[in-house]
Amino acid sequence: MTISTRATILLTFAAFGAIVGSNVGAFPVIVKNSGLSLALFGLVGGIGMLSNIMMMSLGGVINRYADHRTVLLLILPLSFVVLCFAQLAYSPASYVVAAILISCALGTMDLFMNAEGAAVEQETGRPIFSAYHGAASLSLAVFAIISSMVSVWLAPWFVVLFTAVPVLVAMAAIYKSIPHRGVVRHHEHKSPVVLPYRLLTFVGLAAGFSVTSEVACVQWAGQLLTSIAPEWAAYSGLGLAFYGLCSGTMRMFGDRLRAHFGDKRVMLTCLSLGILGFAVLAFEPGFTFSVIAFAAVGVGLAVVFPCMFSLAAKLAPEGRAAAMSYAILVGGAPRVILPWVLGWLAQTYSLGAVFAATAMVSTTAMIIIIATYAQAEAALKD
Repeated sequence: MTISTRATILLTFAAFGAIVGSNVGAFPVIVKNSGLSLALFGLVGGIGMLSNIMMMSLGGVINRYADHRTVLLLILPLSFVVLCFAQLAYSPASYVVAAILISCALGTMDLFMNAEGAAVEQETGRPIFSAYHGAASLSLAVFAIISSMVSVWLAPWFVVLFTAVPVLVAMAAIYKSIPHRGVVRHHEHKSPVVLPYRLLTFVGLAAGFSVTSEVACVQWAGQLLTSIAPEWAAYSGLGLAFYGLCSGTMRMFGDRLRAHFGDKRVMLTCLSLGILGFAVLAFEPGFTFSVIAFAAVGVGLAVVFPCMFSLAAKLAPEGRAAAMSYAILVGGAPRVILPWVLGWLAQTYSLGAVFAATAMVSTTAMIIIIATYAQAEAALKD
């Protein structure tokens, strides 16, 4: 049986989404079991983001010694093992350790599956990058609702029995179809790869603010719905599920929109809807309206990060992992700081304040895209 590299990358992104969804779907139960305050939960989220960014920013260094295929085959089982540990957190200390470990593992996996995905997109010569992220979002949606129900009805660790399936399937596909690509060693080049740092800085900032908004949904969706309707705690994963479902669906069709209308126009149109969704959530509407708002946010944020990641790779085709690492490092500041700020807002004011702040963050991302995207496109034509 043969499997294409494109299908393999889709399965890898789906496995990534399954791990993330399994983890965050159980957040309300894990937070309760661990005895975390909302402020501490936000602070730990910031520490996790710092760990995530640190590992992603090391991608260029790792790629000097191991190719994409090797790293993915190692990090997938490691991420699953760390997920198992995270589901067993029953104290603040164990939760902090679990958050750091799973953030490091997922950060490494995120970078290298995107680097391999960018390579496949450029080899095929057509925009398919958004579909990869769509697979991750759809998988996240499915496993978030499974995790929220299983964690309430049984225990958080039971969900790993379901998560093992996509992880094993992805590993088998990678082993069978992903080729060994040459590692990037500086001494193999007459001169090191020169990155367009100025453009990558703005690309990184836009991607960073977008990812920060996505992280806010992942971390706080279950908390908001549990607060609004405690009697429906088992279904608190619905907000994240609808967010992931709409985000994934949009990403699956996003490549066609990108090809027809262009990345910039699609991103700005979608971001406008996402900002509106965050604004609605700021008023903490009922359970049903909140779920609908999360769906709008899913559509709104769907294509921004894939477009910016793809752009970073295109700006430096001879050093994709290094370019992506630099962009991620630049966009890391809001990803580290905002979770702590959101935790403080939730503890001091309300969960609605969390989403009001996220609406402003998404607006900032839109402004950066408008101001800088034309420059990046011009550079690609030179």
